[in-house]
Amino acid sequence: MNCAICQTPSEHFGQALVLDKYQVQYFRCPKCGFIQTEKPYWLSEAYTEALVAADVGIMQRNLQTSAVTSAVISMLFPAGKKFLDYGGGHGTFVRLMRDRGFNFFWQDMYAKNVHARTFEHVADTRYDLVTAFELLEHLPDPLEDISQAFALSDNVLTTTLLVPDPPPIPPNWWYYVVRGGQHVSFYTPAALKELTRHFGRHVASSGGFHLFTREPVSAIGLRMATWSRTTFLINRLRRRKSLVESDFERLSGTSLNGRR
Repeated sequence: MNCAICQTPSEHFGQALVLDKYQVQYFRCPKCGFIQTEKPYWLSEAYTEALVAADVGIMQRNLQTSAVTSAVISMLFPAGKKFLDYGGGHGTFVRLMRDRGFNFFWQDMYAKNVHARTFEHVADTRYDLVTAFELLEHLPDPLEDISQAFALSDNVLTTTLLVPDPPPIPPNWWYYVVRGGQHVSFYTPAALKELTRHFGRHVASSGGFHLFTREPVSAIGLRMATWSRTTFLINRLRRRKSLVESDFERLSGTSLNGRR
């Protein structure tokens, strides 16, 4: 099969038992290093629930990404007014960001919006920044699926772990998450560069965070925003007023001081 990123013929790379019952073949691109499964016929079964049981780090991850995203916006998009969490799960991240004072909205094709109801994405809306955390590895057709996020904003902040060097043969890397069956695409720095060429974007990376932008941004600024010590300092110095009170008043029709 051809690489889903650069279309180079891929080479067979290994196999793993997915969902404890399907023997799935994995392929690796000799040009950009992108690793993908065979056509993922098992996804409807893997997504009977939006989150796999083994994803015990979801709350910790939302707390971390909300802190980092706040710092990224303050450092690199200070004039931003409207934001979207693409593939937003149950809305936990959106609620955390609104609590921090950022006007975030939610979108997800597979999950139920529990914590950010009434703040759903409205068609044809554009955003100053789109976040897409722990999403890239779920995409069976990255070029098509990522184009939908890029259509909503010039700037997309993502997280995904890059393939180690040397690349581990499946299933010998925890990020393959073969028992869950939802991770089907795995990226390298070269694969991210191919994405920038395809979509006419720039990319800056810091650890597991990858920021795609129409115009180049400061890689140093991204590193500062994603480093725990400076993240805390940036957020402390550039704290915004929480939207909890205004959201409550809009949704309840009652102000916190009791007046309607």
